[in-house]
Amino acid sequence: MKNMAELQGATPPSWLGRSRWRLVADVVGGLRANLDKLVQLVGLGAAYLRPSVLRRRFERLRALGHVDVVPSWAQAVLAGRDQMMLSASEETKLFYASQGIPWIFHNARRFLSGPATMLDPIGLFSPRETIVEHVLQTFHRHPVYDLVLLRAHEGGVEALARGVERLNAGTHPHGRALESLIEDGSYHARLPGEIAAFAADPLAPARPIPEGLVGDAHMMLAMDQFKDMRGFARYASRLEATVPRALLAWLVAGFDEALGSLLGVKLGPTSIRVEACDPDIRARHPEPVRAPSGT
Repeated sequence: MKNMAELQGATPPSWLGRSRWRLVADVVGGLRANLDKLVQLVGLGAAYLRPSVLRRRFERLRALGHVDVVPSWAQAVLAGRDQMMLSASEETKLFYASQGIPWIFHNARRFLSGPATMLDPIGLFSPRETIVEHVLQTFHRHPVYDLVLLRAHEGGVEALARGVERLNAGTHPHGRALESLIEDGSYHARLPGEIAAFAADPLAPARPIPEGLVGDAHMMLAMDQFKDMRGFARYASRLEATVPRALLAWLVAGFDEALGSLLGVKLGPTSIRVEACDPDIRARHPEPVRAPSGT
């Protein structure tokens, strides 16, 4: 049976086997790299403090045909918790295990390389350069979600195309870190084709999730619902959310990931809200029938 990496066409990263000291040195960066990190963090923080930024970017994507609805700030932030903590994080843990990548150490290196790339669960709060850095930094099965994010920014997709070209030519200023972080050895070579296909037809649907990618029906449901921005926006728009509730959800998530993981206690949900998912996606991933208790 193929593992998760093989089902997605991923190959082993070239940096596996290097010493931990060298891997950390790869991502620390010099003055230019760390100035870029600071600028991106400031831009992300400013967007979090201005709810109008989120709505403006959602409205631009609706005008371009990428989303059907515009969720509120609270709905989007609450949905972001579900997307990051109940879908992307769990999926990535399984993918890393299939590639032999240490979860904690690798994510610590990702944070050192680009803190802002790991602090936006939606992507729409991030500056354009942060999204570009994220796409170049980590494996995406099909980067359509992030390519759509870039269309919320003027010249976003073109900026990514230039970044990939420089990276593959060996002239990218963050090239050492990006090459040392990417979890799929063939990913950067595939990106130009992905970008060209998107540029030719930006409204083409996201590719289906490979059948049997994971054995958990709830996780398959989550990956399918959040595979593109349209699915995320629809899910978010169906949530009952207020600003206090959204912020509390993230406080609980922080507890679960830190102290809760040490104590073996989890206060937050273990799966996304099935009733908020699209009916056709729910039909593709029905919940398994549970055997009666006592049998």
